[in-house]
Amino acid sequence: MRNFFILLRVQLLALSHSLKPGNRSGGALAVIAGIVLALIIFLYMGLVAIGLVNIGLADAIPGFAVLIGALAGVVFTFLKANGTLFGLADFDLVMALPIPRRIVVAARVSALYASATLLGALLAAPLWAVYLALVDFSVMSFVGMVVSVLLAPAIPTAIATFVAFGVSAVASRFRHANLVYLIVSLVGFSALFIGLYGFSFWAQAQSDSITAAQMEGGIAFASDLLSRGWPPAALMGSAVADRSLGALAAFVALSLVIPGIALEIMQRNYLAINAALAGRSRSRALTARELRDRTGRTSAPIAALIMKEYRTQIGIPSYAFNCLFGYLLMLIIAVAISVVGLDTVVTSGAINGVDISADQYASASGLVANLLPWVFAFCAITCPSAACSVSIEGRSAWITSTLPLPARTILGAKLAANAVPVAATLAISAAIMLATGQIDVLGAINVVVVGFGVFFLFVTIGLASDARKPNLTWATPNDVVKHGFPIMVVVLGGLAAVTAGAMATSALSMATTPLVASLAILALGLLLAGAGWLVFTRACRRTRLMF
Repeated sequence: MRNFFILLRVQLLALSHSLKPGNRSGGALAVIAGIVLALIIFLYMGLVAIGLVNIGLADAIPGFAVLIGALAGVVFTFLKANGTLFGLADFDLVMALPIPRRIVVAARVSALYASATLLGALLAAPLWAVYLALVDFSVMSFVGMVVSVLLAPAIPTAIATFVAFGVSAVASRFRHANLVYLIVSLVGFSALFIGLYGFSFWAQAQSDSITAAQMEGGIAFASDLLSRGWPPAALMGSAVADRSLGALAAFVALSLVIPGIALEIMQRNYLAINAALAGRSRSRALTARELRDRTGRTSAPIAALIMKEYRTQIGIPSYAFNCLFGYLLMLIIAVAISVVGLDTVVTSGAINGVDISADQYASASGLVANLLPWVFAFCAITCPSAACSVSIEGRSAWITSTLPLPARTILGAKLAANAVPVAATLAISAAIMLATGQIDVLGAINVVVVGFGVFFLFVTIGLASDARKPNLTWATPNDVVKHGFPIMVVVLGGLAAVTAGAMATSALSMATTPLVASLAILALGLLLAGAGWLVFTRACRRTRLMF
């Protein structure tokens, strides 16, 4: 067991290192931002639980908490299994250790399970807290909470490891395997985001108009849905609501037996699984005809460099995923507002848990329209691929530095590869909302100008910082993608700017008129974009790409 705990400690340190701030000057800010984000998630899930109590679905909370913990286990394991459990860079070294294969696999699976448990606890704990405080505070409920938080991710973690291997194995058969894996991950996260928000929206929208008969039907429907969709959730709901020790024992037994079986299957086939992935991941040699076709192509330097940036993103899934989800988020928000209606979204209370009447919304509609561009500005700053585009080249950055091109062309290609998709996504989102009548022409212009202005200023600051002091000795892409200083500058600085801009917009809208405030934020967006261009121009003059 000593070897198991040593390996487990190593794996937990490796996973925690991926979240560790890489720069001391920004470490405190990153920790504060993480704490604030955790508090926001905690409060939001608490509001969801209160909404369930208000509409008579309190008995569904235990099962819903198990389901949330299961989803956390699936998402985390799916993203981290490739590289933690299989597809290892140091696979030969690990398997050469004088430690039984079962212990090696168990330690890596346990690290995934422990991390998924912490994430699941963040989501499920507020649900249980509301249930204990408002519905039933008993020994069985408390025991159910502890067992649920500890064991809810066990089964989905076991299943997700095989799913992640299957996706990786299938994707490795394709020439663009990383692109396939990236698309599957983005689609999965989008579905999870839409499902959670849609459920919260439905619960808040129904809390005021639901009848007693609808409550009974909703309870029956929720119980049936949980039992069919995820049986362990139904077992926990029965254990807490019906005081059933048998259901609790069945939940514990399933949560221990299924992962144990999965572990045994995994360790028996561990060598074959990694060998299959390693054999299929080798690059296919180009044929003579493909070489002739490629050497015959010509393109402008800026276009070739932009294509290189896109290929780099696709070639590093963690880089692409962290910088591409913001694009999807903008489109999801635009479509949701267009389908449901901006007034319905605001008055439902699904955003902040506070109900607003139709009359109150009518009087504040101008303010809401002026705050909408800042929502898209926040989404835009979550797409800062250019901010770390110099460091991400790593040890092959010398190739770029030897190109017979000025720094403006090289940095301009990195910026254009990020700025053009952001501007296009903002324009598409604004066009969708404009076509459905949710915003007017000025509002659509503000969505594009304000969103792009905030993004452009801070991404150029990040790019200038990265070009001046790049981190070319990183061990994993996460060192520069997740906790690099330029990324931190963009995200935290952009978040502060969005918060300040939204507060100033609210004050100006109330002090003057919505039209004056709208024109003011339009001018501010143009000013921010101009400031970003000045930062970029200065960076091009002062940067010497000599690595």
